[in-house]
Amino acid sequence: MRLRPLLTLALLAWPLVASAQEAATPPAAATTAEGGAAAVPTEGAPAVEATPSDAAIAAAVTDLATAIGDVQIVGPWVDGERRGVWRTVMTQNVGEAAGNRFFVQQLQEADGAMSVASTTEVTEIASVNGAVVGYRADAPAEGEESNLTLFFDIVPLDGEISETYELFVAPGQPYRFGPATN
Repeated sequence: MRLRPLLTLALLAWPLVASAQEAATPPAAATTAEGGAAAVPTEGAPAVEATPSDAAIAAAVTDLATAIGDVQIVGPWVDGERRGVWRTVMTQNVGEAAGNRFFVQQLQEADGAMSVASTTEVTEIASVNGAVVGYRADAPAEGEESNLTLFFDIVPLDGEISETYELFVAPGQPYRFGPATN
């Protein structure tokens, strides 16, 4: 089992957990005599213990917009006393090879809770004449641990060989995006 997809889904759903917990109170029949959560049967599946956070996370995943094609946690950041992780979100219009939209978010941790500190759209991704077939984070240089470097593999619509683009992001700074320069 891979930890990254689970962590990604958990962090994606994190802001929704509190609001879903407030909005959803289990019916009286769904609690045990001790006041805890009872097993919630699912047709064709074994009964499992359910907690409000389990239900909130499941609802967040179910309610995820169908245009969202990829969500990843790609590294940590620190900016003075603030700290958190970088999250990326890529959208894709169904049936279209091009037209991806790409967002970089700073999720900030404070008092054990995560919140979105900033969201930046990398607008150049939408105008690239090709399909993003993958992207990966590169380890930051020494002394620049809060910076984010991503490499994109993009296959041109009229070609078969992918081209590599790079994105550089630093907290509180404008990003840079363009063809990779090895």
